[in-house]
Amino acid sequence: MPNGNERNFVRLCAAIDGFRLRYGTWPTRVRIIPLAVENLRKHVLGKSRFGKVEAKIRLIPEDGAEFIAEDESGHSYDYGHEGFPDELPPISASDWLGVKPLPSAYGDEFPI
Repeated sequence: MPNGNERNFVRLCAAIDGFRLRYGTWPTRVRIIPLAVENLRKHVLGKSRFGKVEAKIRLIPEDGAEFIAEDESGHSYDYGHEGFPDELPPISASDWLGVKPLPSAYGDEFPI
């Protein structure tokens, strides 16, 4: 599991990448713990980059959900149970989302 400031972004991308590899399509939503959503919005991506992510995929705050990428067909990839995919898809989730995390002012000392 990643442990730096960007860890929630890394987990988000791992769930999306795993879904893409398994099904050949992009997920339409990711269920994610509420604190991780706030961390991404306020500290990791910032408002503008977070908006770009939301334009591509819905982030659904849900207690106990550890980055579960899904679509309307019932397909899913559960990063919390499956971990990182064995490989990366030809287009990574970060490239598809079109964002990178903000430079960290916190180093590795950062909440959730």
